[in-house]
Amino acid sequence: MADLFPLFDVTLKKRSRGWSWSICTTKGKVLMIGSELSRPAARYKANSALFLLLLSARPRPLPHAPMSRERGFARQRPLEEWD
Repeated sequence: MADLFPLFDVTLKKRSRGWSWSICTTKGKVLMIGSELSRPAARYKANSALFLLLLSARPRPLPHAPMSRERGFARQRPLEEWD
C-alpha cells in the first residue's frame, strides 16, 4: 500500500535560538528544510510546506484499474465541447 501513496515525515528539532523543521521521505531523503524562532511558527511552516508538497505530488494510477481512452480522465475533449 505504501507504494501507491507517498509517505512523508515532518520533524521539528530544538536549536540554540529557535526551531528547525524538515520534511523527509520515509527512506530519509530530505525534501524541504527551514527554521523559525518559535515552535508554533516552525510547526505551521512545516505543515504548510507539507501541504504544498502534497498539492504538487502527481497522483499515481492504481495498478488494478488501467485507464482507457474511452473512459476516465484519459479522455480529452476540445475546449468547444466543455460548454
